[in-house]
Amino acid sequence: MNVSERFNSSGADVFAPPRPRMFSWQTFGVTRLALKVAFLKLLGLAILCYATLQLADMSGKVAGSVLDGLLVQADSVMNTLESVSNALTPVLTETPPRAADGTPVTPPAAPDVDQILAASLQGARTRAQLFGINGTLIADSGRVDRPRDEALAAALSPIQDPISDFATRWRDLFGSHSAAGSATTSSPAPLREVLAALGGVKTVRYGERADGDDVIAVAAPVLATDGQIIGALRLVSAPGQIDAPVREQESAIVRGFVVAGILAIIMSLILAATISRPLTRLARAAERIKRGSVNTPIPALNQQGEIGDLSRVLHEMTLALYNRIDAIDAFAAEVAHELKNPLTSLRSAVEVLPMAKSEASRERLLEVIAHDVHRLDRLISDISAASKLDAELNRYRFERVDVYALLRTIVDTQNELAAAQDMTVKLNWASKDFDFTVNGNDSRLGQVFTNLIENARSFSPEGGIVVVTARRFSDFIEIVVEDEGPGIEEAAIERIFERFYTDRPADKGFGNNSGLGLAICRQIVEAHGGEIFAENRYQTTLSPSRVTEGARFTVRLPIM
Repeated sequence: MNVSERFNSSGADVFAPPRPRMFSWQTFGVTRLALKVAFLKLLGLAILCYATLQLADMSGKVAGSVLDGLLVQADSVMNTLESVSNALTPVLTETPPRAADGTPVTPPAAPDVDQILAASLQGARTRAQLFGINGTLIADSGRVDRPRDEALAAALSPIQDPISDFATRWRDLFGSHSAAGSATTSSPAPLREVLAALGGVKTVRYGERADGDDVIAVAAPVLATDGQIIGALRLVSAPGQIDAPVREQESAIVRGFVVAGILAIIMSLILAATISRPLTRLARAAERIKRGSVNTPIPALNQQGEIGDLSRVLHEMTLALYNRIDAIDAFAAEVAHELKNPLTSLRSAVEVLPMAKSEASRERLLEVIAHDVHRLDRLISDISAASKLDAELNRYRFERVDVYALLRTIVDTQNELAAAQDMTVKLNWASKDFDFTVNGNDSRLGQVFTNLIENARSFSPEGGIVVVTARRFSDFIEIVVEDEGPGIEEAAIERIFERFYTDRPADKGFGNNSGLGLAICRQIVEAHGGEIFAENRYQTTLSPSRVTEGARFTVRLPIM
């Protein structure tokens, strides 16, 4: 059964998908390849997410916006305080008012400064504090909505120096501040911005509360009507005014990347499935071949891309492998058959030899034995050479071969051998001015030409001429060997290149040849990318019947 019959017979399930197994994650494409692809995609997204959070600088942008609002509010509160500066001056400076001559006067009724600060903030959650010239807290807007004792207890919560690192960013993002208080250190001067404002410098301070919440404090000097500094105004951003928007925006970014990560995992599974499933089919087919299933080729997947190309190449390789196996099987069968014939004759001669009664019979039997032994030796030598030919041609690195010099040497040698038969081997060059160089193995090409010339000599009569003609064409070199023998049977013109085929008459040494010579010639020529074929030469006559003048063998080799 040939390869086509093997693959076409009851092989509908060969290319079918594998049967479903029990539950396996691989059924859903969760293979090691999918995990690797998903991991790389998630790693890239995580790096991109971190870089986005760092470069976006949400905290800086929100803090800048809050600072702008605090400065505007500070100006608004200052305007309000200027309207009551006369009444505030004694409170802030802690000195009674005096007349122009320096005598004390009755101070006006002290206004409710806490209420003034709260009203000037117009409902904003910002906390405003007013300090006297000595740095003492005079008023606090935070006391308006709380009992006085509670307000005094939490009047001046210290601002701590901020922590700016990766852990803090993710702590803030997920809303946990439990570790912030222990990680920070209290400022040695919690109201240094107030002291700077009392010195006449408007100051902005960034920091954190004890619970880790980011805070901004703005302190500005409070001036009397004569331009003297009489106190300091301190505005503090509301709790969560910075962290809450930052966490909200960063959480939105992270959620977006989480959604992208989920989509990346899904796409990874789909991508891995498109890669792993065809590869799995190829692997299972290879596994069946390894277990000895001779009816299973590698499937040629009907899809585009590298995997489809790989499957088609592997499919063709499988076909070539099975063709080679069939050829080896056929060769082994032919060898067994060819060895059996001389062995049968040899066995018969050996069995009959003891029973020979005359010396003449004994000599004839010994001649048969010697002939069969010689035939076996020739057959085994040719079989060994044919079996090694493939491996040698595959290992050998072709080199430049000068066909002119090779043919010249072979023809000279054959002329010396043909002299005993009164024969002549003639070499004609139809294209002397051209280069006759090919790429190949000079010893094997010499074997081809020697075999063809020896065959021509063996079929030619005594005194005959064997003509070797070399021609060069645009892309190949042609070598033609012509004899003057009986020619070739028309039905056998192609069969003569089959292994072990012989078509020699008894007077031409039938049985002395293995029938491998022309098969080896074709194998060598085809390994060089060329071709070899045979035909008969006919006389040119007006008669409808054709008269054979001999045989012609043509070898064509590609030019380098």
